[in-house]
Amino acid sequence: MAKITRTNPDGISKPFANYSHVVTAVGAQKLVFCAGQVAADAAGNVLPPDDFDAQAKMVMENLTKALAAGGAKISDVTKITIYICNPHDVPKARGILQTYFSDHPPGSTLCVLRGLANPNFLVEIEAIAAV
Repeated sequence: MAKITRTNPDGISKPFANYSHVVTAVGAQKLVFCAGQVAADAAGNVLPPDDFDAQAKMVMENLTKALAAGGAKISDVTKITIYICNPHDVPKARGILQTYFSDHPPGSTLCVLRGLANPNFLVEIEAIAAV
């Protein structure tokens, strides 16, 4: 099992949300790379584009399943990238970090894009884990 260390070095601004500027994984046996997860169920049904919180919850459920398929869990995540389409959803996107990564903040990048692969997607999250 990897020894994961999370650090916010002096001389860099305090994180804007619950993430770490630097995450190291010593002794990792495996890295797990998860593709961007979206608010679609196993049948491919996409949640309506009017509820960011419901989409974020489904995205995190899908991400948790993807990580498990690779032998990892949320606490093993060392880096995530969150993609959103509406800059007004930035506080909600940062809330994902607090809700799901409160005790183990990963390195994180938050991107605001013009759109995702499906116009109904409001949020997409990809992750890297070390186990």
